Parts: sequence; structure tokens; C-alpha cells
Amino acid sequence: MEQFDIVLALAGLALETENPRAIQQVERLREALAKSDKEQAAKLARVLSRSSRKQSMAPMAFDEMRATGDAVRRRMPGETLTRTTPLPHDKETGAALVRVLFPEDNLAEAPVLSDALSEAISDLISEWKRAEELARLGTAPHTRCLLYGAPGVGKTNLARYLARQLELPLVEARLDGLISSFLGTTARNIGALFDFANRYRCALFLDEFDAIAKARDDAQEVGEIKRVVNSLLQSIDARNGRGLTFAATNHEHLLDPAIWRRFEARIEVPKPGENARSTMLDRFVKPLRLSDVERRFLVWVTEGMSGADVEALVIGGKRFFVLHGNGIQNGASSHLNHEERGHKRGLMIREALKRQAALNGMLFDARRRELLLGPDDSLAQALLADKFTQKETGELLGLTQSAISRKTRKPRSAEAEVVEEAENG
Repeated sequence: MEQFDIVLALAGLALETENPRAIQQVERLREALAKSDKEQAAKLARVLSRSSRKQSMAPMAFDEMRATGDAVRRRMPGETLTRTTPLPHDKETGAALVRVLFPEDNLAEAPVLSDALSEAISDLISEWKRAEELARLGTAPHTRCLLYGAPGVGKTNLARYLARQLELPLVEARLDGLISSFLGTTARNIGALFDFANRYRCALFLDEFDAIAKARDDAQEVGEIKRVVNSLLQSIDARNGRGLTFAATNHEHLLDPAIWRRFEARIEVPKPGENARSTMLDRFVKPLRLSDVERRFLVWVTEGMSGADVEALVIGGKRFFVLHGNGIQNGASSHLNHEERGHKRGLMIREALKRQAALNGMLFDARRRELLLGPDDSLAQALLADKFTQKETGELLGLTQSAISRKTRKPRSAEAEVVEEAENG
């Protein structure tokens, strides 16, 4: 199909409306293309898949959130936490032990997760909506969730998102106030923190959890850490049935074994896979848009990155486009044909990535960074070896197909050159 990129863009726009008829028509187009052009059908299938994932983790409608929030309030004891409620402080320093994120201020977006984890998170939220049905069966919704994974994968955002969907204030522990150098003060502060959370209807969030929940057999720690962990274990046990507790750590291997047993859900938040990174790129690049080949290229470039890394890369790219991409953004390139504009845009993305690899090289894995900073020949060969066509590779590097062919042509051996000369007389 000619001008398929335009058709693909229109399909993406139609799917954003979440109209069932639009989705049905795009699916019909994919089925028709599967008989004539499998590559185009595959591209359309990826667009449909991205749309489906976005819908599966979309925030609840207001009425549904309110119904869930009402169910939580019926089942969860405690007073209402307001903006005028006095917050607990460290008695020696006066430092606040918590910060409170109220539902109306909570802007956490739906996390981009694997299909299986997205469905599991949706079930966690739905449990509170059906808490009364669970009670009739002698059970209750999850109340304690431990989130673990590499830095930047979205653990804090996930905790905030859960609190937002349940319409609960999120009481976030402040480690700078909680941890004290005075003997016994940290354990006392933990007790004050849980007393506060237990008094009010809220979700408690303990970020950087390993700072107060380290294994008690750690030879490098003094006896104080044992008192802290013992106090923490008692506080978690006492909170059972009084509210939601979320904890997050980048160093799950440091946690005391007894801590793990206190949490009903132990959720590993992994680094995003290809599909998740594709969805993240579409979210982060707005109001700009990516073509299918640009998106695939950036998914390839961001291999091994966390969600925070992907966002940082996009932010850096936007800065570069503001400084150097006027011809692409403001229509000054309108005199160019479609292929020329694609090459110019591809060249801008290539240069933006090269700049990011130089300024912020820790974002990339070593091989990707080497390719971005190296010659086009090596990058072109890597892309061709990873299912990009010559046309797509040329567009991404701002080169014609013939130029790509020359750059990626393997050097002939001296023997082959002698044979060719002999054949040519």
C-alpha cells in the first residue's frame, strides 16, 4: 500500500479515541493487509497492541474511582486526614516525619507495565471495590505491598497511582526526619509514624525501605539497627487491618527476612520491555509524534533503560530539537518532499541521540553508546542486522538507500578483485 505511513498515523489517531467502531475498522484493515503485505500488517498490529495496553491500565473514570473510594472508607477505620491535621515531628530536631499527598493533588499517571502485571495491579484496586464480598468469604483485600526493582522503574509512581485510584491520602515517610543519629530516636520516630498512620484513614508509603529494614545479621551494622527493625516489625503487625501500607526498595537483597513475611504482595517492578518502552515513548514525546520507524529505532536505542531513563532521553531530545530542529518543527522544511523530510528528521534524531550519548552516556548500555558515537557505517550495519530495512536505515541516518548500500558493503578480498579484473579483461 502506497503512503502506508500516513495510513498508520491515521489509524493511531483513530485508536486514541477508543471508539469500538474505529478499533474494529483498524482490525479489519490489519486482517486485509495480512493477505497482501505481512510487514505492514505487523506494523498495524503493533499499533493495535499499544492501544490495547493503554486502555487496560487507563485510570478509572471518576464515578468508578468514587465508588471504589466509598468502599475503602466503609471498610477502613480511622479519622479523616485533612490539610490542617498536625503532622508528626522528630522531637530533637523538629524535622517532619511525613509529607502528605492528598488525592486532589495526586497526578500519578497509570504505570506502563507488562500485561500480566497490569492485570494484577487492576485486581488489587478492584479488590477494595468488592471488599464486602471478600469479607463474606472470610478474607480481605491486600493491605501490605512491597515494591522492589531497579532505580527508575516507577515504584514510587505505582504507589502514588494506587493511592490515587483508591482516593486515599498518601502519607509518605521522610527519611531525613525519620532516621536520627541519637540512640533510640529512629525507633521512636518509627513508632510515631505508624501511630499517625493508624489514627487516620490513609495509605502509608515507606520509600527507600532498606534504610530502616536491613537484615539484623549484617556484620557491618551496630546494635541500633536491630532495635529499629524490631520496632518496624511490631509497627507493621500492629497496623494490620488499619490501613494500606506500601514500601519500596532498590536493594531487596538487604531486607531482613522477617520483613518479607509481613507483606502479602511482593511486586517486582521490572525494567520496561520493548512494548512498554514503545508506549512510554509515545507518552513522553507529546506534543511531538513519532513515525513507526522512529519509534522502533528509539525502542532499539533504549534497550536496558528504566522508565526514568527513557523519559530523561526524551527530555534531552526535546532540548536538542528546540536548539537545532526549527526546520522540522515550524514548517520551514515544507519545500522538501516526503522522503527528504524523513531523512532530515532522521538526521536530527540521530544527532540528538549522539549528543545525549556524549552528555549522558550512563543512560545507554555500552554497545548502544559505542554505536551512537561511532561512524554511521557501524550503526547502519547494526540496524540492518536487527530487522531494519535499507530504506528505514537510510531514513534514520539521513542517507539514501544507495549510500547505505555503499556504507554497509563488505570489502572484497584481493582474490575477488583479481578475479573481477580478469573477467573484465
